[in-house]
Amino acid sequence: MLAGAQLTACDVTPEKIARWKDTERGPGKLRDAVKQSSLAPSLRAQALTALVEIGMADDALRDLRAAPAAERQPVVHEAVPLLAKLAAAPPGAETTRVEREAKDALFELRSDAAPVDLAPLDDALIAWTTADLVARLQQGGQSSDKILTAIGARAVPRLLELLSPGTAAQAGREEPNQLEAASLLGRIADPASRARAADALVATARQSATRTHDISDGLLKAIASIGGSHASAFLLDQAEHGPESVRARALEALAQGAPAGSLAKDPTVVAAALRLAGDRKADPKSRDAAFELAEKVGPSAVPGLIKLMSSSEELVRWRAVEAALAAGKQAAVAPVLEALPASRGYSKDDLDSYGVHALSLLGAPAIPALKTELGSKSWVAKVTAVRALALVGRAADASALTPLEKDGTKLKGFSGGATLGSEARAAAQSLQAKP
Repeated sequence: MLAGAQLTACDVTPEKIARWKDTERGPGKLRDAVKQSSLAPSLRAQALTALVEIGMADDALRDLRAAPAAERQPVVHEAVPLLAKLAAAPPGAETTRVEREAKDALFELRSDAAPVDLAPLDDALIAWTTADLVARLQQGGQSSDKILTAIGARAVPRLLELLSPGTAAQAGREEPNQLEAASLLGRIADPASRARAADALVATARQSATRTHDISDGLLKAIASIGGSHASAFLLDQAEHGPESVRARALEALAQGAPAGSLAKDPTVVAAALRLAGDRKADPKSRDAAFELAEKVGPSAVPGLIKLMSSSEELVRWRAVEAALAAGKQAAVAPVLEALPASRGYSKDDLDSYGVHALSLLGAPAIPALKTELGSKSWVAKVTAVRALALVGRAADASALTPLEKDGTKLKGFSGGATLGSEARAAAQSLQAKP
């Protein structure tokens, strides 16, 4: 390192940089060249690239970041084409350590790149990651998912290209790169691009349905992951009119694969989910998948789910309770408990298995609403709140049960002459035993 510290601008040439990569003291000289403010940016960039090539990318980047901000951009300008060339890996070929580390170095330099350099830098990263999206997804220190998400809109055209029919798609099957591209497009594409992406995969899915009367789970999930009205319209149509083998899986794909928050923006989704959930003619798997979809829609599904709580089918009533609480979280506690008909009888097992269990999944955030429901006019709302509070509450919450401990209201459907008071006392004891 002492020899490197004595370098002057005239000591550094492209020929010496190339030679230093293979000498014992060379790495120190290369690092010093990167740090040297008086050195031309082109030479500093060559030294940085040489360090990347010999496996010292972290040192090179750290040294450059230590330089004043005004010095970094000119070096990055010179380094981008050098690193892009170093990173270049032909499609289908195994990537090398040097190629992977050069790719990572390019990504690390994004924050210091001037606008004029950011476009070619990103183009090099897009080319590298999408040459084989799945195979290269986790190669190197920075994942392709992270890189392409950071790049954003500029990566969209290339990702759309990956949805074009290939050999597998022409046979009505999804290709691995298609699925990953669809997932990324669902997160970074604008609505128009998402619609184009959905249409491309829907065409593949229709081919599959025509030829085999089936659509693979992967393809259904890929369409769902794109999000938007085009994707949801196709999946909902398949849920109601597609091949029997596809219907439930189309709903499951939409529930599990759609981008976060996208379902609540499409009113056709909750309408279809509620319609299918309440359809006696639909097969049980489709109805359960419809309830799952309604849960994922969120709070806007709660009013419709509460209406299903008046169904003549007992399992549908309870499934609606579970789904409404899952969809609305703690805000749904009062509406759901107040909607439980007080004229009916309830076995303790059913109340615990469905209502109380669903409330317990909400955890501590449900406690304030449960305490409020202890003052309800409905006996079933009160007892459900009592039993749920015993599970999710803390010792300090036991005092909230005191007003009910002498309540002699009989509980319809409970055995052994149980009353609100006896349930409240049992719940208070359970809470007091908690740490």
